[in-house]
Amino acid sequence: MSISRDELINILSVVSFLGHYEREMHAAEKKVLMAIFKAASVTHEEHEKMKSNHSLDGMLNQLQSDDAKHTLVELMALVAGADGVLQDEERTIIKKIMKRVGVTDDHPYFDDDNLDIANVRANVGKILSSLKDISA
Repeated sequence: MSISRDELINILSVVSFLGHYEREMHAAEKKVLMAIFKAASVTHEEHEKMKSNHSLDGMLNQLQSDDAKHTLVELMALVAGADGVLQDEERTIIKKIMKRVGVTDDHPYFDDDNLDIANVRANVGKILSSLKDISA
């Protein structure tokens, strides 16, 4: 998998945006988001850069590779499914972002326009491990 560090920081910025979209992040979502940041070895400087990103379009425009786009979808699914429930707002945002970056609806974590939470949870280790590999 080939993702630049800048692409990875943009991916994490979008995922963080998704997690904070509801204003109050569920404790399980926050825990997963922290695990993602840890797996990606996000530095203090990178975290500050992420906090300064306010343009979702700008962040999405920076994602060029198919690997980056699919990693984004995997991480969004991981955060959105962390509390065991895919909220309507989360579904709408994820579907819009998938469409915007050109990831089709037949992604393995989505089934009939819904997140397959059991499948996502079964692959948490794999997703975080691949994130560590990208960050190495």
